[in-house]
Amino acid sequence: MLQLLVAGLTVGSELGLIALGIHIILRATRVVNFAQGEFSIIGGLVALTCVQTLHLNGWLALAGATLAGFALGLAFERLVLRPAARSGETGATIATIGVVFILLYGHALVPGWGSDPQPLPEFGAPWGSTITAGGATIPTQSVWVLALLLAALIVLYVFFERTYYGKAVRAAAENPLGARLIGIDVRSTRSIAVALGIALAAYGGTIIGPITLVGGAGGFILTIKGFVAAILGGLDSPGACVAGGLILGVLQVALQSKLSYDVADPLVYAVLLLMLLVRPQGLFARRGVVRD
Repeated sequence: MLQLLVAGLTVGSELGLIALGIHIILRATRVVNFAQGEFSIIGGLVALTCVQTLHLNGWLALAGATLAGFALGLAFERLVLRPAARSGETGATIATIGVVFILLYGHALVPGWGSDPQPLPEFGAPWGSTITAGGATIPTQSVWVLALLLAALIVLYVFFERTYYGKAVRAAAENPLGARLIGIDVRSTRSIAVALGIALAAYGGTIIGPITLVGGAGGFILTIKGFVAAILGGLDSPGACVAGGLILGVLQVALQSKLSYDVADPLVYAVLLLMLLVRPQGLFARRGVVRD
């Protein structure tokens, strides 16, 4: 039971980070980024390049993938979201779907990446590759994933709650006109918000890579599951998005342990429909919350 719980939380960590990135980008731009999962795949592949080509260790590869995700996010906002927004939020959302296919077929053309999933080395640990607790054997990498998720949340909390620029990003997302009136560069803060959202996707794809492999064609599925997680927890709250990802991860692993993949996965997607019908504001939001 403990082993299944840890496995579910491990999978849910990536889903939570994807959901959190969707939330940040949505609040800043009013656009649902359907390419979020593909950026997670790209992040893992960048980390693989750092390890195989540049001969960096796992920690430096994680830093490189996260920084690459941030840079890709800046380019994504400037070259895709900003021009597409001239046609409205719907046009920008459709543009992100186009990016899905560009990244999906584009990364397969990069030398060393290909189209098949590949293993990423584990983050080293002095106590070995597994830990025994409560009669269960837990992979050390799962512990690292949960610790790195917590570290990311702490860094984001400090940035958004304790720094001037983080507060400016929040203000621009909540009230763009008011932010402009007090001298905040709304366009710049939106770029930073999108870059942070993409960096989170790359970060998540890297920390889970040693367990689930990196690369492949599962990016859009990750986006949908991340969106399900955000709806499950509550799309309006960053903490609720992460909690929704963790819950969904546990549910997914529990279902897959009892049912075949062909049955378990549709049930996971059914959570989205169920939540939209029964509690559209999410499990952790107050009733009556209105989304703009």
